[in-house]
Amino acid sequence: MTVTLESLRAIPLTASFAAIYGGEDRIPDEIRHPASHFQAIPRVGQYCTLVIARTSDGAEGLGECFGLPTPYPAAEIINRVIAPTLTGQQIGNPSQMAAALRRFFLALGHSRGPAMEALSGVDIALWDLLARREGKTLSAFLGSEPKAIPTYVSPVPFLATPEQSAAAARGLVGSFGGLKLKIGRKHPAEDIAHVHAVREALDPARRLMLDANCGYDAVGARALVAGIEGLDIAWLEEPMPPEETDALRELAGATSIPLAGGENEFTTEALARLMDSTGIRIVQPNITRIGGVSAMRDLDMLAAERNAEIAPHGVGGSIAVAATLQVAAALQTVTVFEVNRLPNPLRDGLGAQISFDVSGLASPPEGLGHGITLQDSDYQVFAETGKFAA
Repeated sequence: MTVTLESLRAIPLTASFAAIYGGEDRIPDEIRHPASHFQAIPRVGQYCTLVIARTSDGAEGLGECFGLPTPYPAAEIINRVIAPTLTGQQIGNPSQMAAALRRFFLALGHSRGPAMEALSGVDIALWDLLARREGKTLSAFLGSEPKAIPTYVSPVPFLATPEQSAAAARGLVGSFGGLKLKIGRKHPAEDIAHVHAVREALDPARRLMLDANCGYDAVGARALVAGIEGLDIAWLEEPMPPEETDALRELAGATSIPLAGGENEFTTEALARLMDSTGIRIVQPNITRIGGVSAMRDLDMLAAERNAEIAPHGVGGSIAVAATLQVAAALQTVTVFEVNRLPNPLRDGLGAQISFDVSGLASPPEGLGHGITLQDSDYQVFAETGKFAA
């Protein structure tokens, strides 16, 4: 029997911080301004775009698109462009099903942004659907088995003093193998003080990752690394924008601290260029942005060819987290997973939860596909007229 895609729809979801904290005036400043790229434009909530795919034989798959700064563009692209194109097609390899759409978007200049994020969410939903139809977890469907993945926890956000950052780090790290500190302030000397304080507060066996969120120019990045050499930093993430390839390559050659990046790339081709042009060997894709499950599998081969490692970005809702952990079990180059602890009901209040053992290893939810199953009532509170969307 031929099975076709009967319906595909996208629903923007929002969990506003005002709703989470009980009012605008109760939102902590470090939640509004947690990192360098949220200093001028504050965060006001958590977002994602839910994707629901259903087949003619009643099977369903769920996907998720990257949400920041708003979930609406990706939803519009899915509902108005992708769904009319794919509905009625025979179910098959998700990458092949969407190949013409990908070429179409690239030809229109949409190699970055919501179009690529929309395709990512659709790809996740279709892989989830295929695995469920076979009665398998996504990792098993990809030829592996669910397994626990080493983790680190994030973030210690922008706090006023090094002492506050140190205290936050001690309270956050728990049983995780490492911790991420947000940096990228206007003056590198401020960040250097925070890095020293947090490194001193952590057990030497715990890894310390730094994330500048593209907050420096070349001069600032050089000043930063000069002030933190010898502190056993696991990596320095996105010290500059990914477009600054010459400066990133020069910085990589000037420090012993490994550079990391990739969360702001939207295609595997772009991530390959980033690795080749800068020497970055720790890549951090968002499954909800880079092209979904299909792209993560392709990236695994590209990373292996370059002796690089994948450390997936751990933000997003429950589907993003679960799908990443399921796929990670089937990839050879994944080394560690980020466990984000900013308040996020779209992650913690939708579907099954991620489990951690005493050493901080993370396991995906049990169940078919990526492990997340939702009823309409589960997500309606985060939809446009729901109580969390205000």
